[in-house]
Amino acid sequence: MKKIDELINLLLKIYNILQYYYDNREQYMTVLPEQALTRQEVKDYLGISESTYKRKVREGALKPMKLPGGDRFYKHQLVDELQESKRRGRV
Repeated sequence: MKKIDELINLLLKIYNILQYYYDNREQYMTVLPEQALTRQEVKDYLGISESTYKRKVREGALKPMKLPGGDRFYKHQLVDELQESKRRGRV
């Protein structure tokens, strides 16, 4: 019976935590992680072609996260390249 009581107490704690987050979900919804951009979205965002994209990856100017669905980037990783694209009049 002791193990069952411990399990019930643990489940009650988990329930209370989940209930707390559910009750305060508006507060936590604003802290969602940044959406990762796909390869095509990055090219559109920076106003660059496929060949420029490949060159920048090869040179190390763009450092994608290699995932099974393709390359992914966060916008905060693209700040310098976005400034360069604006300087060149691409965006």
